[in-house]
Amino acid sequence: MKSSQFFKTALFAVLFMSIFAFSTTAFAQHTLTVEVSNIKSDKGTIMIALFKGEAGFPKDDSKAVKKMKVTIKDKKATITFTDLEAGDYAFALFHDENGNSEMDSNMFGIPKEGYGFSTNFKPKVSAPDFDEADFKIEADTVQKVKIIN
Repeated sequence: MKSSQFFKTALFAVLFMSIFAFSTTAFAQHTLTVEVSNIKSDKGTIMIALFKGEAGFPKDDSKAVKKMKVTIKDKKATITFTDLEAGDYAFALFHDENGNSEMDSNMFGIPKEGYGFSTNFKPKVSAPDFDEADFKIEADTVQKVKIIN
């Protein structure tokens, strides 16, 4: 009888530890740090929208999973997003020099303010599709972006 009780207790302990190990791995939360350089001046802020999946990327920030507005110091900025699930992400950012919270462009749609994308994607004709700028988050991640002025 004692060995049967011991077996049940050991089985329960192994099962409990397996469930706990799976839950901490499957639902791990990660951090994304974005280091932005080549900013024209310290005037204004960096506006960034982070997307998980292609919906809204890069222009409809209402579909972003997170958005931030950060200050610039010494022509650089660092943005940290926390509590991110593993998955495919992309971001778009711009230097809001005049503080109007909008990406200003000329009459032809060419940006007047500096901008950038994840993976340091450099557009040739238009903004990238999600799959041109996406990257995986499976652990804490750093992305370095050089603003296009």
